[in-house]
Amino acid sequence: MILVTGSGLLGSDMIRVLRREHEVVGTYNKTPKEGTIRLDITDREGTIRAIRELKPEYVVHTAALTNVDYCEDHEAEAMAVNGQGTKNVVDAARAAGSKVVYVSTDYVFDGSRGMYREDDDVCPISAYARSKLMGELHVEEMEDFIIARTSVVYGNARQNFVSWVKDSLAKGQRIKVVTDQFNSPTLSYDCAEAVAALIRSGASGIYHTAGSERISRYEFARKIALFYGLDLGLIEPVPTSALSQKARRPMDSSLDVTRISAYHRMLNIMEGLRKMEEVK
Repeated sequence: MILVTGSGLLGSDMIRVLRREHEVVGTYNKTPKEGTIRLDITDREGTIRAIRELKPEYVVHTAALTNVDYCEDHEAEAMAVNGQGTKNVVDAARAAGSKVVYVSTDYVFDGSRGMYREDDDVCPISAYARSKLMGELHVEEMEDFIIARTSVVYGNARQNFVSWVKDSLAKGQRIKVVTDQFNSPTLSYDCAEAVAALIRSGASGIYHTAGSERISRYEFARKIALFYGLDLGLIEPVPTSALSQKARRPMDSSLDVTRISAYHRMLNIMEGLRKMEEVK
């Protein structure tokens, strides 16, 4: 049995994909969903009790605070959820004999060069990134674990970069998109399939489960517009300095996906957009 923490975009797709091969229990914190249990990862005793009772083979930990600018203004809360909350999950999993799969982020890197490999030095430059790295460090205290780093996650559930671009352009609204931030945009469903492949193979360690294409946010937005037949002229290219972003962003946090390719081929952007429509 697999326990999936979090009911957001990644959590929902993890449940959907993993249920093809496993019994899966999902969790929620505030909004109940069918087939889920309530779990507040900041409640240490409650987390340990719930996971010890379930005794899952794997805990796929996606629950997190992910709003980068919110975390910058609320670092203590970010650390409580992404840092200490992850420690609570790790300690609970250890007590239950479960293996943890921790979904992390490209933002653990400072973005000074891009195409980062799993063993490259980390250097977080925002509160969000520091809190996610703290989570990684807690997971790495386990003897057996998987850390799955991803980047600019998009998909069918919840608001994300693709839905924002698509909805804005469909309404005829002009949008400003940065030309100097590079990432590896990742379809949530594809990340879930990569994690499923790692679990299936019994793999351990750190993997970059991100899209296979390094691209700027601006060029990504243009590909979204092209895919959906929307007006590219509504997309205004701007430098990061033109936006009032509270938290610093890595300029190039693109990820090298060579290691995960032994288990699963990550999709490029056009493949990801097509797959997103297929799995609606």
